[in-house]
Amino acid sequence: MQFEFPEDREFFADLLAEGDVHQLETAYSDLFDFRHPAIKRFEFNKTRKKVLADLIEKHKGECQLRIHPECTNMGVFEPDHIIPLSSNTLNKELRKMTGTAGVKVEPQSFGSNHPRNLTLACRRCNGFKKHRILSGEVLKRLIP
Repeated sequence: MQFEFPEDREFFADLLAEGDVHQLETAYSDLFDFRHPAIKRFEFNKTRKKVLADLIEKHKGECQLRIHPECTNMGVFEPDHIIPLSSNTLNKELRKMTGTAGVKVEPQSFGSNHPRNLTLACRRCNGFKKHRILSGEVLKRLIP
């Protein structure tokens, strides 16, 4: 896997594989795709309706994220990328980058469109998560 920064590899190894970089690269490589996020979004939008239908059937119409205090667990559902397609979280947290005068911190490309990186989320939880990287505890519950 081609992480832009070595500390990002270590971050995800700690988060997903108890610090084992080899396990990260063998057991979790399908969760990552470092291509430009616009390319991944374009590809995903072609299959979004089918993916959503498959996730609703697989999870019997129940929100899998369950991270918002008022998770509706019913109504409108959306497919969610467990590892976000792009996020500026690591640039902010690990590299202490800050935005300036209306310019946001640059995001990095991480998540894939692989079915293993997708889950069913109610609109409230999906909106609450946005581009954030979830805690290891939540990730372990979501990733098969």
